[in-house]
Amino acid sequence: MSRLLVLIILSCAASLIAILLRKFNYRNFVTSGWSIPGHLVREDFGFLNDPWLVVIFSSESCETCKPVVAEGMKLASLGIAVQEVAAETNKGLHEKYDIDAVPMLLLVDKFGVVRSSHLGPINFDEVKKSIETVIFENKETN
Repeated sequence: MSRLLVLIILSCAASLIAILLRKFNYRNFVTSGWSIPGHLVREDFGFLNDPWLVVIFSSESCETCKPVVAEGMKLASLGIAVQEVAAETNKGLHEKYDIDAVPMLLLVDKFGVVRSSHLGPINFDEVKKSIETVIFENKETN
């Protein structure tokens, strides 16, 4: 009988600890519900010799995409390759990378790792600062 009582107490304690850990877990980030790829195959895009590539997934029917593409193209002035991937002309890439929301701007390194992502309307200055920070941090570690 005492073993059963100890087992019940331990089970309750473990359940309480699990509930508290879940409730106070600061790593529970708010997610958008949209999938953002973590890796792109650089061969699927141009600019294989460039160390950095900005890929802008868009759609011709998306009004929000037009200013994002226009602002994103300005990143070429930083010496970064920029490529737009419109859903209508590159449906295969949208499907391959499970792009379910546009506009999506991704900064991809030479290995295809997505180092920064922006979904929806963008503030060019914030995006530029974010990208410059990633590139600067990468230079420091290499």
